[in-house]
Amino acid sequence: MKGCGCWCDGNLGNMYVFRLCIFLLITTVASAQVQLQPLNAAVLRGSKARFNCSTTQPPSVMNWMVNGRLVIAILEASGVWNSTDRFSAKNFTTPGDYKWEFIMSNVQRDDAGEVTCQVLGGAPQLATLSIQERGSVEIVGGNRTKTEGAQTEFQCRAVGWFPEPSMSWSVNGVANSCNRSSVTQGNLFNSNCTLTVTAVKNSSVQCLVSVPALSTPDSSTVFLTVEKLAKRDQTVLIAVTVAFSAAALLFLIIYGIIFFCMRRKKKSGYQEEIRRARIESQNRTPATENLQGQDNRGYIRDGHDGHTNGGVWYTNHSNKHQMTNVFFDDAHRKHRHMTIV
Repeated sequence: MKGCGCWCDGNLGNMYVFRLCIFLLITTVASAQVQLQPLNAAVLRGSKARFNCSTTQPPSVMNWMVNGRLVIAILEASGVWNSTDRFSAKNFTTPGDYKWEFIMSNVQRDDAGEVTCQVLGGAPQLATLSIQERGSVEIVGGNRTKTEGAQTEFQCRAVGWFPEPSMSWSVNGVANSCNRSSVTQGNLFNSNCTLTVTAVKNSSVQCLVSVPALSTPDSSTVFLTVEKLAKRDQTVLIAVTVAFSAAALLFLIIYGIIFFCMRRKKKSGYQEEIRRARIESQNRTPATENLQGQDNRGYIRDGHDGHTNGGVWYTNHSNKHQMTNVFFDDAHRKHRHMTIV
């Protein structure tokens, strides 16, 4: 190819000469309309990034650069120049639309930045490339079983993502907000998201994690099983009622046995006491029947003269009389009383 007195031969392999020729050609040829798509691209590390550059005129030269570094040159006469496994191009030209696709394979984090397409006679077209990392997602604790009406908390953990991922919840297909927190580990993000729900019915709970490079979010799903509160309460009530009834019945039986034994023992003791008293009474009767009173010959009827001294009664008689246990003298009579019971 010849332009402005400079010959550019793609077979020379001289990059410096090639760049100089391209520069001279760009500055000497009339401008053309150039369009680059997409202007912003986000891809996962290790995947492919694709950009399309089209022009309304057949491009004599089309250059592709990554962060200012020339990686592909396309010549109208010879096609793609210096293609590699990492950088390549494919022709999608149709009548009236001259289009080439630039392909970056196995992209790495240092490939992120500016991607430039420049056509001979046109202004440089810039696009932005973002290289992102896809990590893991997990709902901690797995499936849950809760009683109806109970509060349940789920925690979703996203590890090893770049940039910081977006996180959300879905309960039976209904979106729920996420209370997210993140920490960095090296150049990656570890994020956590919690969700609190009320156990109403059996549900599928899904955590969704995404970065712009993913067409669909990654997800983790668990299941919430709800036990009906009424059935559980009825079972507990029946169990408690039966237990208390059995305990009360056992108590009444034991109390009845103890009361019967005590009453029987008390009645037996009372009868034994009556029997013993009857026997003792019978044993005492013959002895008491032989007891007879004795005449108190010292008895003095009321109205007789006399006096007492120290509890002993004295009467004035001149004659002396002697009786059993009674003494008389001329001046006094001493007598004693004996009472028989």
